[in-house]
Amino acid sequence: MEKNWEEFLENLALEIKKEIIENYLSEKLFLEEEWENYQNFLENLKKFQKKVFNNSWRIYFLLNKDTNLIEEFEEITSFPLKDTCKKSIEIYKNTYGISEKELKKRLFSNIFSPFGFTSKGKFVKLFYNIYKRFYNVLLNYLKEYKKAEKRYNTLKEETEKFHRAFNLSYILDFFKKLEVSEEMGEIENREKVIEDLVEKLKIPIPKALESNFTKYSLIPSPTKIASKLSQLAKRSFKKNPENAKEILSFLI
Repeated sequence: MEKNWEEFLENLALEIKKEIIENYLSEKLFLEEEWENYQNFLENLKKFQKKVFNNSWRIYFLLNKDTNLIEEFEEITSFPLKDTCKKSIEIYKNTYGISEKELKKRLFSNIFSPFGFTSKGKFVKLFYNIYKRFYNVLLNYLKEYKKAEKRYNTLKEETEKFHRAFNLSYILDFFKKLEVSEEMGEIENREKVIEDLVEKLKIPIPKALESNFTKYSLIPSPTKIASKLSQLAKRSFKKNPENAKEILSFLI
């Protein structure tokens, strides 16, 4: 009778372990797949980020890299143009860390030349067109950023709930108590072993979105600041007409 009771307890312990492990692994697998989908979503967000970077650099060059003009542009739009260009090099050095002329050529060689009777007239129109493109690109980026931010916060919350629901230290200690043999007790530094195992089994939570992506404010619509954009372009042309003509020469 005692032997049957021991067998029953052993089988019960195994069934309890099996159920806990199955529940844990199924939840863990689901969350890991969701985090993988999130990473794929970020890859798509990077495409929008690069478009923001491309147009930031276009405006940066159209303003002749002039500190005063750039500061005025940043004041008008509340957009950190200089810092954005700097960040682009930090993230994509091979793309934006090349020579100035080569980068200009890459950025403007796929842009259509606007109609105009003079170089100055074309340049002013080009600046407005690039800003309009920039406005739409930034709008799309922020929409995707908002989706990614929402997904990240949801997954982070669900993962933290999972870690609380499946307290691995408690579960492993519980398993130890269910052991019929004393094998677990014979392991030296048992607590350290459990601690290491817990860390390995945890689902890692990626860094927050802000670590690689900037949450910009939406810039003013082109029509609202058309006059100010025109003045910036004219002053840039006046300061360095050769820079303006070089950019115009790259256009389609």
